[in-house]
Amino acid sequence: MRYIKLFTIFMLVFLLSGCSESVKFQAGDKKDDFCGPHINYMYCKCANHGDFCDEIGMKRGEAKDYVNEKYNEWVEEEKENFKNDCLDDNGTYKNGKCTFCDFDQISVDNKCVQSDETSEEDEDIEEEGECKYDSDCDPICDGEVAWKMGCNARTNSCERTFDTDCSSDSETFSSLNFPKTCNDGVCIRNEQAIQEKRAALEAEALLWSNTVKAINATRDDLNVAMLDANKNCINGIADMTNLAIVEFATRVGSVLAGGIPDVAAMTASAAEKAAGLLDDHIQSLAGTAVDYVGDGLNRLYNYQSGEPAEEEKKLKPDEYIKLNCGLYDYFKASIAESDVQLDLALEEARRVDELLKSLP
Repeated sequence: MRYIKLFTIFMLVFLLSGCSESVKFQAGDKKDDFCGPHINYMYCKCANHGDFCDEIGMKRGEAKDYVNEKYNEWVEEEKENFKNDCLDDNGTYKNGKCTFCDFDQISVDNKCVQSDETSEEDEDIEEEGECKYDSDCDPICDGEVAWKMGCNARTNSCERTFDTDCSSDSETFSSLNFPKTCNDGVCIRNEQAIQEKRAALEAEALLWSNTVKAINATRDDLNVAMLDANKNCINGIADMTNLAIVEFATRVGSVLAGGIPDVAAMTASAAEKAAGLLDDHIQSLAGTAVDYVGDGLNRLYNYQSGEPAEEEKKLKPDEYIKLNCGLYDYFKASIAESDVQLDLALEEARRVDELLKSLP
C-alpha cells in the first residue's frame, strides 16, 4: 500500500531512537490525485472548466456536485486504508493520526502492548487466512463496478480498497458509443454489445439493399410504360391497332396494379424496421391520383383480354390519345417521385455501411 514506505522510514527512526512517532492522515489533492486516476477526467473538466459536459450528459453544476460527492467517498476510503496500514505496520490509530508502537511493543486491538504479552497461539491465528500480501487478493466485479482488493494483515483477509465504474468508461466508434463492462475485476471492451449492434446493422443493411433493388426494378417498368405512353400520345391514331392497345393495356395494368404499390410498401417497411426513419417525403407512389384519366383508364383495362365486344367499352381515337398523354405525365411524375425514394434508400445504406466499417 502507498503508506508502507512512509511507515517503514518511521520504523527505522523508532528502532534507532527508541521513541514513538506519529503521522497524520492527509487527504489527496482533488485535482492531482483524484481526477483521472479515480474518476473519469471528463467529469472534472466539466465541473471546473465547462468542457466535455455534453459528452457526460451533465450541466456544470451537476458535474461539480458529482465530483465532490465521489471525492468525499474516495477520501473516506483513503482514510480507512490509512487506518488499516497503520495497524498493519505496528501502530495505533485515533482521530486521523497513526502512532507507532515502540520497537519492543506490538499493536493489538489498536493498543501498544509488550511483545512478550502476546501468545504463540495468537501469532498462529494471525498467520492463518486467505492472504498475506496485497498480491494474494484478486480484483472482483460487483455488477459493472471493478473493485481492487487489498490484504488486511490483521485478519489475513482480502478487503475492497477502491472502485472503478466500468460503465462510465466508454468506447466510441463513429456515432456509436459502447460503455465498458467488468470482467474478473477489470474493465474491458463490451464485445457482446458490439456484436449485437453489428447483427442489427447487418439486418438493416439487407433491408435497404432490398429496397434499392425494388425501386430500381419498378423504375425500369415505369420508364418503359412512360415511353410507350409518349409514343402513343404523339402517334396515337397511326398506331391504334387492337394488338397494340392490348399489349399496352396489359403493361399499364401490370405497372399500376403491382409494381408501384410494392415499392412504396417496401420503402416504408425498411424505414420503419430500420430506425423509425419514415419521413413525410417517403410516400406511397400507389397513392398518386389517376382520376384525370377517369373512365378512359377503365376502358383501357378492358383491352387486357383482347378487344371488347361491347361498343361502349371500346376506346375512340381521341380518347386513346388523351389517355396516353395523361399516362405519360403520370409516369413521368411517378419516376421523379421515386428519385426521392431511391436517394433516401441509398443514403441510409451508406450510413449503415459506414457504421459497420467503424466497428472493431
